[in-house]
Amino acid sequence: MKSPFAQSELAQPATRRSRNYRIFSEKLNWGALPDGFKRVVDERGHRLVVRQDQTAHIDFSLCDNDRGGALADSRYHGRGVLRSIVLPDGDTALIRAYRHGGLFRTIATTWFFTWPPRPFRELAVTEELRRRGLRTVEVCAACVSRPAGPFYRGWLITKQLQGAEDLWSAFHSGLIERIGLTAALSAVASGIRAMHREGVYHADLNLKNILLRIENGAAASYIIDYDRARLFLGRLPIALANRNLARLKRSVLKLDPEQRYFSAAAWCELVKFYHEDRHA
Repeated sequence: MKSPFAQSELAQPATRRSRNYRIFSEKLNWGALPDGFKRVVDERGHRLVVRQDQTAHIDFSLCDNDRGGALADSRYHGRGVLRSIVLPDGDTALIRAYRHGGLFRTIATTWFFTWPPRPFRELAVTEELRRRGLRTVEVCAACVSRPAGPFYRGWLITKQLQGAEDLWSAFHSGLIERIGLTAALSAVASGIRAMHREGVYHADLNLKNILLRIENGAAASYIIDYDRARLFLGRLPIALANRNLARLKRSVLKLDPEQRYFSAAAWCELVKFYHEDRHA
């Protein structure tokens, strides 16, 4: 007959294995949880990561794009129209549904199977960049619906940045004219340079993921949409920084092939501003 001591020795590794599995499963299902957020699972198994001061106002129902009532279409677009809702404090929240681009756009549409879920990862990355002082939007919550198996649908809820327009819209609305093209390009270059200085590779840097607004009489730029962003230790490698700039230039050529708004000279000026203080 084995002693009780021997039995406890045999049981301990199984306990550790169970605990390690729970930790691994939690990280796979949720990813990192930034300070100031909490995890919620509703009765249908929907998962929500929400800012603690917004738990009374934001639940999974806001992530349902078919929901009527307080939800409305906003003037903002991602791969689809963003929905919006006015929060009790007067701020407007924007709800973005995750949609595939490229080949998967017509095959998988809004279904994903990468874990941890992309909305939770984008929330964590965005909050980390805000903590480092980079200008980006404030995330209120991220939602995931997982009806069965490994597939899920996802949403990200952010606060609307009052008075801001994406860089492409700013050319059409007159905001660039009010700011001045040189000041606008300098602000954009500064934002990209700061992002690269923090070791961030943006997976889809384009004219619609850069916001501009006037703050204290000067231009300020904000970079958004850190879905699939990659973080490196130290400054972003030059090859990846150049790849980000090349992606932005492709966006310019796609949206403005005749260069009526964003001229070749403007692009050269943007690159010049970017490189001026690269080693600062």
